[in-house]
Amino acid sequence: MSRLSEKYIAGFLDADGTISMGLQKDCRRFQLMVQFSQKATSDEVLKRIRDEMGGAIRQNIINGKSYSILSLCGVTAKKCLNRISKYLVIKSHYANMCMEVANKPLFDKKEARAYLRKERQKRSEPLPNFPSRKWLAGYFDGDGCLSVTKITGLGKANLIAHIACSHFDTEGIEIIHKAFGGAIHDMRNGSCRQWALFLNPSKAKKFLGYFAKHSIVKRDQNYFVLGCAEMGHYRDGKNIKSALKHLKAQEQRLSDSGVASLLGQIRDLEEPKRTDYKDFYRSPNGKLAGKLVAQAIVQQGFIS
Repeated sequence: MSRLSEKYIAGFLDADGTISMGLQKDCRRFQLMVQFSQKATSDEVLKRIRDEMGGAIRQNIINGKSYSILSLCGVTAKKCLNRISKYLVIKSHYANMCMEVANKPLFDKKEARAYLRKERQKRSEPLPNFPSRKWLAGYFDGDGCLSVTKITGLGKANLIAHIACSHFDTEGIEIIHKAFGGAIHDMRNGSCRQWALFLNPSKAKKFLGYFAKHSIVKRDQNYFVLGCAEMGHYRDGKNIKSALKHLKAQEQRLSDSGVASLLGQIRDLEEPKRTDYKDFYRSPNGKLAGKLVAQAIVQQGFIS
């Protein structure tokens, strides 16, 4: 297995990691801490980061779900940040500030904590003009999501890629939006922001194709969508949605043959012909549909 890229680790830290300062036992100095988290069922990436950077993994229950937490403290955390800080996008400023104040004597703990909270919300500048492939792979593995938003009346799947972040952590989605398009909108009364990109086949190839080979957590999902995009359409929406749901539920990455097997179940359906609309049919949800829609319903196997 190849070594994990420092750019990938930086992207994953920007998404699913935290940098913090904990008080040492004498309560007179701060100790630098770096943590990465992931669902326990898909923590392969944490083990690889541990092998590369050190630290220890423990299990924790958050909102009833089991998570793995990789923690690096003190000298180990500083060595990690020294290696990856130049590749960080969102947490670049805070990482550099924390390394400066780590282990320095404290004069007022309350004042120091207030200072850290303020610095955490400062933007990292300047931003790169374009995200690197490996950084984006790590960032999307941490905070990215691929979803089928709906299946149209013609049976086609509408696919979307999206990333949510805190309102003061938008540097990542800003450079992705600049590079690949899409839209950014507010969530949760402005406390969060989300970038979203509708993945027609050409956009899927441009976006996912840019970094998929460097992915770990979502590699199977990325390659599955890319495989569907090679057909030039997503007309077999029902099976695409089912397969993507299956991939998200997997505890670990599938073998290459596993992804190929799922792609083999996706039918390269012909585009329904646009004939007249004189005859109507009853669709599965009870609505009346014209011939065009009815052809797609027959192809999906709902009626014969």
